Amino acid sequence: MNETTTQNTTPRPRRQRVKRDAAYYYNRSRQFHNALLMFVLALIVLLFALLNVLHRDRDVSESENRKLAQRPKFSASALLDGSYFSGVTAWFNDQFIGRDAWITWNLDGQKLIGRRETGDVYLGRKGYLLKKPVSMDAAVVDPKTEAIRSFAAAYPDMRIYFTLAPSAATILTDKVPRNAPVADQLDQIQSIYTRLGTVTPLDITTTLQRHKDEYIYYKTDHHWTSLGARYAFEAMALNMDISAVSEYDVHTVSTTFQGTQSSESGDRSAKDTVQVYTPKDTDISYYVNYPSLQEKSASMYKRECLNVKDHYTVFFGGNYPMVELYTTANTGRSLLIFKDSYANCFIQFLTPYFDKIIMIDPRYYYDDLTSVVTTQGITDMLFLYSADTFMADTSLTDVLNSAITTLSAEPTSLPAVTDDAAEGGE
Repeated sequence: MNETTTQNTTPRPRRQRVKRDAAYYYNRSRQFHNALLMFVLALIVLLFALLNVLHRDRDVSESENRKLAQRPKFSASALLDGSYFSGVTAWFNDQFIGRDAWITWNLDGQKLIGRRETGDVYLGRKGYLLKKPVSMDAAVVDPKTEAIRSFAAAYPDMRIYFTLAPSAATILTDKVPRNAPVADQLDQIQSIYTRLGTVTPLDITTTLQRHKDEYIYYKTDHHWTSLGARYAFEAMALNMDISAVSEYDVHTVSTTFQGTQSSESGDRSAKDTVQVYTPKDTDISYYVNYPSLQEKSASMYKRECLNVKDHYTVFFGGNYPMVELYTTANTGRSLLIFKDSYANCFIQFLTPYFDKIIMIDPRYYYDDLTSVVTTQGITDMLFLYSADTFMADTSLTDVLNSAITTLSAEPTSLPAVTDDAAEGGE
């Protein structure tokens, strides 16, 4: 019994020494592995930093659809005021090698843990990326509706119409993630319609809701599709004294479009189809004039824009201060449109009904508006905006108020509206 006990018992000093040695080697091993890990991480960071310094900077990110920060120039003043270091940070973030892939991997990780939004984009059902609707800001909208009323009052005999296109998240409610907060944009639109005075509101929300199961908004972009614009036009035509054609030739020009929501969110999983519509049974021809470019074109479609990321710019090539479209419709009607980019794909449905279509984008327009009305013989006006732009942008207010000031200063400049013009003549 004593022998057995003696064999299984290790002297205490020796046992303590063994424990100390094990702890020592364990700690040394852990320190080594930590040091090795730190070394590898530092090497990776150094490697990426070196690659970032050596690789050629990109001017733009096609996936994000924006210009990228460039390497800042060093100066003593920039160093002292801190702008050099902020410039270096912005440059490093934008030019980081593999940036597009990192953004996509980060989004995939967020999806795996159940996140359903990133930035201002909802990661919706069935591949839809939905921009969060803009809520109405009274400080922006009230002066704008007052300017519209005042401007319209200067042309009492002119047909003036107003339309707001709701955001995709407002109409496609079944695509929005469950319990996602969405502003009640429909009520806000109706509220704006009641403030327009003599301007005729053309409500398209009911029509878009009726077709919400169809492809009326892009999945990856904030615009409506050509089909959505067609339904909107047909609803508006009823109150614009237009007998709309019902048949179109439809041409698909892209099946790989990835728009602004794809760029903003980093989600590349969905692709959109871009189509153009040509009215059947009409022999109307037209040409387009771009005053800011000093360029004319026989088509409103810019096929070369299908070679860049934003395929929606196939319509007119994007946004300009003013675009003039002249047709052979011979209807005696000339239309002035105040617009944002939602109107770009809408114009293709108007060519059979107006001799002239003058598009003004107030975000870029700084010329005299009153001269356009008089020299172009305008008989009809249309305000056509996405609700998001109208509720946030102030440029329309500035342009209209400038025109109102001109009209007030020069009473004789008010256009003489003849009986022929009032009846649709030029």
